[in-house]
Amino acid sequence: MPKVVKGVVKGDVIVPEEPSAFPEGAEVMINLPPGLCLLKHAGAWRNLKDLDKLIVEIYKNRTVKEEPVP
Repeated sequence: MPKVVKGVVKGDVIVPEEPSAFPEGAEVMINLPPGLCLLKHAGAWRNLKDLDKLIVEIYKNRTVKEEPVP
């Protein structure tokens, strides 16, 4: 039976209520509620100048480098 862990979204990070809910390097699956609308603003950046540069900057600042699990 899967374990249910509650958490809060802060920015693009899910912070679990239990501080040690997951061991380092654990893979998790997130089931989103069916009514959740993630594409509310899809297309809003359609004609934005230098969109490619913006996307590169977002990825550079928001990605977390993976380190091998010992």
